[in-house]
Amino acid sequence: MADAAGRGAAGSQRAVPVIVGVAQHTNHPQSVDDFIPPFDFMSGVVRAAAEDAGAPALVREADSLHVVNMLSYWPPDAPRALAEVLDIQPATLEYTAISGSFPQWLVNRACDRLAAGESQVSILTGCEVGRSATLAFRAGQGQQFIPVPVEIEMVGREEHGSLPVEQDHFADHPTRVYPMLASALRVAEGQSLAEERRVLGRWGEAYSAVAARNPHAWFPIARSAEEIVTVTPKNRLVGFPYTKYLNAVMEVDQAAAVILTTTEHAARLGIPRQRWVYPWAGQDAADIWYVSQRPELADSPAIRAMVDDVLAQAGIGLDDIHFFDLYSCFHCMVRIAELALGIARDDPRPRTLTGGLPYFGGAGCNYTMHAIVEAVARCRAQRDEFGLVTANGWFCTKHAAGLYSAREPGRPWRRTPSEEFRRQIIQPEPLEVELAPQGELTVDAYTVWHDPTGAPEVGIVLGRTAAGRRGWAQTRREDKALLTAMMQTEFVGRTGRIAGRDGDVNLIEFD
Repeated sequence: MADAAGRGAAGSQRAVPVIVGVAQHTNHPQSVDDFIPPFDFMSGVVRAAAEDAGAPALVREADSLHVVNMLSYWPPDAPRALAEVLDIQPATLEYTAISGSFPQWLVNRACDRLAAGESQVSILTGCEVGRSATLAFRAGQGQQFIPVPVEIEMVGREEHGSLPVEQDHFADHPTRVYPMLASALRVAEGQSLAEERRVLGRWGEAYSAVAARNPHAWFPIARSAEEIVTVTPKNRLVGFPYTKYLNAVMEVDQAAAVILTTTEHAARLGIPRQRWVYPWAGQDAADIWYVSQRPELADSPAIRAMVDDVLAQAGIGLDDIHFFDLYSCFHCMVRIAELALGIARDDPRPRTLTGGLPYFGGAGCNYTMHAIVEAVARCRAQRDEFGLVTANGWFCTKHAAGLYSAREPGRPWRRTPSEEFRRQIIQPEPLEVELAPQGELTVDAYTVWHDPTGAPEVGIVLGRTAAGRRGWAQTRREDKALLTAMMQTEFVGRTGRIAGRDGDVNLIEFD
């Protein structure tokens, strides 16, 4: 246990981490000529973050450079290539595995190392160039965006987020899995399909209004609730109940960077104290890894435990938080977090600082870096406020949280190591998964997937067998009447029967 002076059990002084510089940039390319190469993109925001700190030479002080995984560009060794562009030689070079949780995870990890004296200046950055990649492929110039093997060991858990049986049944992508979680959430909250539609519209309207005020947003457009949920050629259904305007937009060119140091080093460099924002606390967690095995699809014990731990580290309560950025790839992810934390739907505190992934932009794994940049700006402007940022990866699977304020913590950064903390989380017993169920299957969650024209293509169902095991199934693709029915009446709780198999895919029918 550390005392107020920040001395550990052995009497060693622990440093106090502080964010001193942040920057972000959104590029809206109209043609391949507007492309900003990723390492120029990231080096630009890193240097801008040093300028933001009032210490341009801070980049050369960095002993640690951490780069978030890029989904739209595949370099063999991203951190080393970026270090060369920045003309620096940090002792620590890291590239993360794939997960939207990693920007906040990196902040937590950087603070661990800064507090322990293992680092003095840490640079965190990432970018996506998805829009440029699309334009390049359309122009026949997309060779540089073709994936190549990553040649370095990535940090963070690399395990894929879905089982083979989930992949076989098309439940292997956020645009299909989150609509299924939404169906379980809808029923857990006692909503009809019509009530859910109204909730989704109001949510999108509120988030798009924030994005409309954000100069870095990909879609700075305020949309009405009715516009967001009304199906049109421009706003097709993707995975029922989510229209295009309710899906995270991944085809963006966005970059962000955060620079951390210690209070002692920041003072030595003369970085003005009005630029300092303290990470008060942080933690990382994971739910039952595979969606198939989770008994409750609309709950997250990991988020609950993680945020409770963050608040306990800081010695404050949830009521002391002034603003949030809850990870917002889809509405259900925000609502699951609200329910896990006990935040009422009508609580007036902001849930997004950016406008959310469907409107601000879902910059691949790096979205939360932008949220942290916004949190730092808010804390600098409102110096007594606390802000909580949550991050998420895969399918409500991997989580990270951070608490920020311009107030001085008055205590050292210290947390239970994340791997140890994860083992302490009390999770329900995972359900068994039956690969080839027979007989009846009662629906726990479902979606209707639509093709690029907006036509319903297939129903994807996750259910329980009579023996209580989980099983996956699809509807027959030619059964358009069933697909229509699944979007007009509630199918969660309905019992169908397995009518055969198409290769590795279980087929389901309903009376």
